[in-house]
Parts: sequence; C-alpha cells; structure tokens
Amino acid sequence: MLLRKFLPVAALCCALGLAACAPKPVTPQLRPMGAIAVAPFTAPKYNWELLAGYLPEEGKSVKPEILANLDTSVSQALRAHGVTTSGTPAAVKQCQEIVTFERSGKARESAWSYWLGVGRCMPADFLLVPQVLFWKELEGGGNPASVVIDFYLIDVKGERLVSRYHYDETQKALSDNFLDLGKYVQRKGEWVTADTLAKEGIEAGLREIGL
Repeated sequence: MLLRKFLPVAALCCALGLAACAPKPVTPQLRPMGAIAVAPFTAPKYNWELLAGYLPEEGKSVKPEILANLDTSVSQALRAHGVTTSGTPAAVKQCQEIVTFERSGKARESAWSYWLGVGRCMPADFLLVPQVLFWKELEGGGNPASVVIDFYLIDVKGERLVSRYHYDETQKALSDNFLDLGKYVQRKGEWVTADTLAKEGIEAGLREIGL
C-alpha cells in the first residue's frame, strides 16, 4: 500500500525533470566522415558468427519479419538523424550473397573476415553491422519482453572496428529496480513489447556511435 502511494509522487518528480529520475542520457559521438553502408539485421545462431561477445542462447532463431521490422526502424532513425547512407540493407545483402558464394566450399572463416569482405564489396568507407542476439516477446503472467542487440561500425579501408554498442534490456517492474524510474515514466508505466525495447536500443545505439 505504501509503495502504491509513493509511486505517483516519484513519477511526478520525474516528470518535473529531476535529474535523479531521468534516464541516463546518451552522449552523441562525432559522425564518421565518409560513405556509410548499412547491413540488414542478422540473427546469429552460433557464437562463431559474432564479431564479439557470446549469445545468451545458441541455436535460437529470430523470425524474418522481426528482422525486416528492425531494418525499417534503423532506416527511419537514420533519416531522423540526418544520416545519408551510400548502401542500403538490400544492396549490402546482395554483397553478402556474393561473398558467401565466392567462399563456399572453403574453410569456415571468422565473422570479422566475412563482414570485412562484405564491406569491400560495397562503395563505402564504413559498414554498419546490426545483429540481434536475443529476442523474447512480452507475455502474460509476468513474463516481460527482452532484447539483446549489437551494433558494429567497421572502417572498411582501415580494416578496423571503429565502435561497438551493446544493448541488453529486459523490462523490470519498478518495485524490482527503483533506478529504472526514468524508463518507467518514459514507458508510461506500461509493460512494453520487444519491438519497443528494440527501438529504444536502436535510437541509443546509433547516437552512441555517431549516426
């Protein structure tokens, strides 16, 4: 009962803009200078397909329609940020098919070698590689949505990884983590979908790496 009485007061404080209640701001980085190509979202099923880190669960796939929606969200966010790209996900996908065909029958290569080859196939200085590592939809009975996304920005000509942004978010009840009060208010106190979490991660990730 005490918690119920306290939450509206706390939410009001956050709405008034108290820094302690606000979500942690993302500091935009300098935008890369050069042509930028954007790869379509992929959902690696095995750790060797990752550029870094580990999968929460190996062998788990993500529906193609989810990946397509994520591509749309990235494109919309880039346009909103005023970022012009030289290569669309559809164009990059063609290069992925070319690289895969050229290297078929050969020993398995690293994810880095593969994506660098895709970048070289494109007329671009940088290649943005987005990957979804975990996806769980919102369900009833206290089962919140959960999303893990990685963004990699590759300097194709310099053959180096410029930056990586890792987003790992599972919505929690405010009573479980009061530090999430800013997110609680931003989400209007509602349980949100995995797509909503992903859009939050896309927005934060693009700004973090300067796009």
